[in-house]
Amino acid sequence: MTSLEPMAGVEAGTSYDLRLVSTLLLQTPTPQPSLTGRISLGAPVVRPLTGMQAAEGDGDWGEFLDAQSAHYDFLLLSIVCSFRPSSEGTPFANAGIGVRLEAPGQSDDRQPIAWSISPKRRAVPVAPSGSLTLTANLMLVDAGMEFTPHQGGREELFVVGMGERDSDPEWRFTATPDTPLIGDESLSLIIRTPAGVPTQAHIAVAATVKQRRLGLIPYRAELPSALRTIDLQ
Repeated sequence: MTSLEPMAGVEAGTSYDLRLVSTLLLQTPTPQPSLTGRISLGAPVVRPLTGMQAAEGDGDWGEFLDAQSAHYDFLLLSIVCSFRPSSEGTPFANAGIGVRLEAPGQSDDRQPIAWSISPKRRAVPVAPSGSLTLTANLMLVDAGMEFTPHQGGREELFVVGMGERDSDPEWRFTATPDTPLIGDESLSLIIRTPAGVPTQAHIAVAATVKQRRLGLIPYRAELPSALRTIDLQ
């Protein structure tokens, strides 16, 4: 394995405060007020992965890149998401962040996929670590604490990542009595896309808020254009 430091601007880049708009339900026919100041996303950072980068480090994934370079490009996409508490005492019950990968105008067999995602499974919140670890075949290893089930007990997952090797990966966060959905989370994605093909990532965010009177209220986030569609290459 080799350690890959984050790209310049991950911590210092622009952060966008998202506006959460309620989704109408049968039991709540009246739209609820929108929410602000509860979720923010840092400007996504994209870094092409090259053999030169591998050579500057351990070089243990450069050989893999060289073998794939005639057909595929590999990119690292990083996003930092911040969940904030509510002054009204309406906590998040759960949240989801999805990324839809697309190569416009290309056939189905020439669409980008999530080659690897991080985190995959974790039972506790972990602050962004400041570095990523890649294996020889460009698989991300979560720098945080991976989920390990305990014998004789049941531990609830705080975050689950899914969609590896698909074009629509996502992360789902679930608050538990011991782990409220508060704080920063670093999300990373290795993208494999046909070599030289223009590629985009479309981001979507949703969350459910627990209200005392109405119960669980789902919200979707209105994202600024800088976040909705990202030109990867």
